Amino acid sequence: MLQQTQVATVIPYYERWFKSFPSLSALAEAPLSKTLELWAGLGYYRRVRMLHQAACYIQEKLQGKIPETAEELRKLPGIGRYTAGAIASIAWGEKTPVLDGNVIRIFTRIFAVAQSVDRPATLERLWSIAASFVAGKNPGDLNQALMELGATVCFPSNPHCARCPVKKSCAAHRKGRELFYPVRSQKDRYEKLTTAALVLKNKKNEVWLEKQPEQGRWGGLWMFPFWTHKKEMLEELSPSCSKPVLFLIVPHAFTKYRITLEVFGSLAKTRVSWKRPCGRWFPIGKLARIAFPSPHRKIAQALIARNGLLNPLFPGRGLAERKPRARRT
Repeated sequence: MLQQTQVATVIPYYERWFKSFPSLSALAEAPLSKTLELWAGLGYYRRVRMLHQAACYIQEKLQGKIPETAEELRKLPGIGRYTAGAIASIAWGEKTPVLDGNVIRIFTRIFAVAQSVDRPATLERLWSIAASFVAGKNPGDLNQALMELGATVCFPSNPHCARCPVKKSCAAHRKGRELFYPVRSQKDRYEKLTTAALVLKNKKNEVWLEKQPEQGRWGGLWMFPFWTHKKEMLEELSPSCSKPVLFLIVPHAFTKYRITLEVFGSLAKTRVSWKRPCGRWFPIGKLARIAFPSPHRKIAQALIARNGLLNPLFPGRGLAERKPRARRT
């Protein structure tokens, strides 16, 4: 849960998770849909799918015994070099290093590493440095201290060097060049996209949602119908639906994309028949309990806050309830 997510955000999820899954066997026996529901809002949903697969693997193949070495842990679904090192050192006391973004920043500053961290050779050098630090006692404590130092003191753009416990050993600090590290080959370039989603509401105050295929990026989660382009939405929309109006704009991002999601609202005047996979109607009052990816959860929250109203120009009425103005005589 803490991978690419802040601690304050994780805590309530963590507490709810262990109420539902107090043991490894409870997690392994739970359906994936239940884990996705409890994870909804944290993002990066591949993490929870891999976690569930790992629990099932441990329960079925390893008789419920979690591996105690980083080498064996890396054989589990979703466990990479950093996570394996963190688990093995903190839980089992193995003298194995960790290297996440925080630790990379600390070591490149302490040792003034001039080579780009985008290069595999540089990362291997940093792994070797990290390994040399855990050769002594309490490797788990040391690894946690490094991660905590990066998270609370050695910030990327505004490091609190005055209260850093290792500032006297930091080459970057001595040179007054803390912000020059870590070195990167090039800045990330993002592609900007504009996509479309539809809040389709019927006369029963229900909206149409679609369950995503299990193997997809948002596998097992529910989403509002969406398209790569608005034009595609308009071409596919049934004639029995009212003309879509802009309901909400949701900016979000993933990997190299920065996306503007334009959300439109439409009312189904009669029974809608279209070729959309795995969809069904949900009452708006129950949307808070549905597992959505983050952008679509924001749509649901906006819909709940507006009490199902789709037309922002007429906040007191829904689309179908707009009445024509009386003509002056």
